[in-house]
Amino acid sequence: MSSLISLSDQRTQKYSFGVARDLDQDPIRLSASRDNLDAVINSAYRQVFGGIGLFDVDRVSIAESQLRQGNLSVKGFIEALGQSSAYERLFLSATSPHRFVELNCKHFLGRPPANEAEVSTHVKLLREQGYAAEISSYVNSDEYQQVFGDETVPYLRSINSLVGFAQDTFNKTFRLRGGAAASDFSMGRSSRTIAELLGYPNYAIPLPSQGRPLPKLSNFARVTRGPQSVPLSSSPYGGFGVGERVQPRYVRQAKDNATDKATLLRQLYRHAMGNPHLMETERPHALESQFLSGRLSVREFVRGLCKTPLYRSRFFETMAPYRFVEVNYKHVLGRSPESQAEMGAQLDRVITAGYDAAIDWLVDSDEYSNAFGEDMVPCLRGVSSGDGRSQANFNRTLALVPGYAGSDSIGSNSSTVDTIAGASSLAIATRSTASSGSGDAPSKRFRIVVRSQRAGSRRRLATTTYVVSGDNITSQLAFIHRDSGRIVSLTEIS
Repeated sequence: MSSLISLSDQRTQKYSFGVARDLDQDPIRLSASRDNLDAVINSAYRQVFGGIGLFDVDRVSIAESQLRQGNLSVKGFIEALGQSSAYERLFLSATSPHRFVELNCKHFLGRPPANEAEVSTHVKLLREQGYAAEISSYVNSDEYQQVFGDETVPYLRSINSLVGFAQDTFNKTFRLRGGAAASDFSMGRSSRTIAELLGYPNYAIPLPSQGRPLPKLSNFARVTRGPQSVPLSSSPYGGFGVGERVQPRYVRQAKDNATDKATLLRQLYRHAMGNPHLMETERPHALESQFLSGRLSVREFVRGLCKTPLYRSRFFETMAPYRFVEVNYKHVLGRSPESQAEMGAQLDRVITAGYDAAIDWLVDSDEYSNAFGEDMVPCLRGVSSGDGRSQANFNRTLALVPGYAGSDSIGSNSSTVDTIAGASSLAIATRSTASSGSGDAPSKRFRIVVRSQRAGSRRRLATTTYVVSGDNITSQLAFIHRDSGRIVSLTEIS
């Protein structure tokens, strides 16, 4: 009788924690006869997408077909699911950086992150090499190969003790694992293991049966406050949106392959165009072709990029003169203008010698040659001390950094002209302490013009205009979207 009670207690405990399926079911491996393909595919979707039910349009049909025909391994299929647009939309675009990494560890390695260093490494990889490289780093790792091989679907393995991992891995696993009917999307967009990884463990494990409120899907997806609003880093510079004090350097080499050249090109656009979002039709393909074929050095590509109609339209024709000069200095020399005299001299060049001559003066300067040479991608230099530069340049350079998701094309007024002229000092707030999605001071105001339309109605309603302060703009935008409004324009009121 006691053994029956013990067995009953064990089953009740498993179902209370929501892991009965994980404990009762053996790992699914593609058989030699391939007669369990449907089970393998269904299990792969359930594991990689965290129990989310997908529409047919979101399924990766090409990879499915390749797997069924024997042209793709289970491991390759898992990688294709992770690199799909559906996965990117559900987990990269809809969660904080920390949450995205911990879900990747769960989906592809079957465990939570081991420590904060692992999370920071993956966030840095995502920032520097891109989304596809981040997903590949899990699937092509030695750990994945040793545990799952080529034909086994990943599974939640950390509900049992893992060799080489701390015992609190068990607790972190249950924080990532919802109930039997839960999905990873329903558990929110914020990290569930950050306290443990930062050294503030909570050893209590909440039972899924206790219930959990669903997220408010009408809110903005991005976390805009707290430590999860920026990638984790041991450096305090992470809070300013610049990552590390010593910026990564990208240098062109003769042995570069196609992937290396694509990375260089991505970093060139990211820095010299101020972290832009470019449409395919906007890219200067002729300039790219000359660079990729080796006919242009990195320095000459920067020169050509700054002279394109795209650059002129974004930074010269639509911005105040002082704003153009400060972003131009940032893009080419990696710092803010040092003084009012330096800023005025560059404006004089634009007026007297022309736009192209002003660009040439920066690119051909001794400072550029000494800092970057011919084949190094320009990067932020003003976030560290430099010979001949004032300490105030540090604050001015940080004022020009829009954050990880920002762009230099946002805003047309100078961020540094008052401090360069000596009219005021400049205090820089960290990105993680922003009280809203806008980094503007509360004194700034914005005019939002909205055209509304009731659900199910074919009749357009009149436009509505809202005037809000910078620190209230996020909540106002959330209200507009909840009310099915369409934003016609959003402008700053001077």
